[in-house]
Amino acid sequence: MAAIPYGDRELEVSIEGAELLEWNIKRHSRRKSGIEIIKEAIEHPAGTKRLSEMIATSGDNSKIVIVVDDHTRDTPTTDMLDALVDEIGDHITLLVACGTHSPPSAEELSRILGKYARQFEVVVHDCDAPDLVYVGTTTRGTPVKLNRTYVDADIRILTGDITLHYYAGFGGGRKSILPGVASRETIKKNHALLIDERARTANIEDNPVHQDMSEAVAFAPPDFVLNIVADASGEIVAAYAGDLNGVFERGITTAKELFFHKTCLFDAMVVSAGGFPKDRNLYQATKAIQNCYNAVVPGGSLILVAECREGVGDAYFEEWMNRYNSYEAAEEAIRANFVLGGHKAFYMRKVMKHLRLSIVSELEPDLLRGWGIHAYESLDAAIENELKSDFKIGIVRNGLDILLVPGNI
Repeated sequence: MAAIPYGDRELEVSIEGAELLEWNIKRHSRRKSGIEIIKEAIEHPAGTKRLSEMIATSGDNSKIVIVVDDHTRDTPTTDMLDALVDEIGDHITLLVACGTHSPPSAEELSRILGKYARQFEVVVHDCDAPDLVYVGTTTRGTPVKLNRTYVDADIRILTGDITLHYYAGFGGGRKSILPGVASRETIKKNHALLIDERARTANIEDNPVHQDMSEAVAFAPPDFVLNIVADASGEIVAAYAGDLNGVFERGITTAKELFFHKTCLFDAMVVSAGGFPKDRNLYQATKAIQNCYNAVVPGGSLILVAECREGVGDAYFEEWMNRYNSYEAAEEAIRANFVLGGHKAFYMRKVMKHLRLSIVSELEPDLLRGWGIHAYESLDAAIENELKSDFKIGIVRNGLDILLVPGNI
């Protein structure tokens, strides 16, 4: 019996002989609380001075901005802010890194920022704002425009979590800036690089998306970075602070140890995005598919379990799924005219060329069926119709927080 996260609840499932694929909690059991781990990182930064020293040098009237993740992520932002406020005081502006996401509601701001939503000035990034600041153009031709609050700050601090990312390699670090506080034009130009086969999960070695992001951030670098690595249950495993590159490199090492799962190939797989907010919409939940589908044999079956209470989550994603009914058509479209949201259709069609895709969700079944996806309103019905008794079956409870690495890759 396994409990599959679905929105705010769990669905019980029992599949005889199925293998549960999860991170190794014993290998990463911790002796300190999350806040203790964060405070220790802040007090012992690598590659920079302590924040308290920076502020003492820059003066009492310094403009301090802390960039925080938006409502689409499950980052322990309040814990990080607790530790940062203890270190630097409370003359702070919080900048919510929305990228191209819709702005968070007042309720969502309260969820991600807690008491700090009322205590500090909060600026929500708008990628279409008229006062974005041009800071340079990368060698790949990406014109970099960033949020004015960030650019004009005397001390720039990034917070976030280092996780798997399906075309940037890993989240965290530079992603707080691009796409976090960048213009729509900047984000589109950067993300258009994802059609390169090297732009894939867990790869940064020769990844053009990552390299372009890193070059863009160098035009307006942060003074201090605080990133955490959390396991699939949200428990903080590690925190790193200081110089952006050093923080990112150390965080990646920990993330690989935590999230990589070496496995065999399966005939079928049941994959949960990990519950709310990771399955708030299909746009976010599809990341779980990207992390797991390579462990399914060609022509096999994958059942995504994602509530999607907010629907598809992106108008262009929906439009492209309606318009382009094959991987080849989506690839041709994305090469001709890259559109944010359209890239999700490109990835979805790529998966559907490889395997049979089913989704258990609150989405309109006819919408999914129109795309060629098998739609179910219950997990039991999906299992009954999609799985056979002789299948080798895997179950993933937290698809956004695990990368299945089959032996043949």
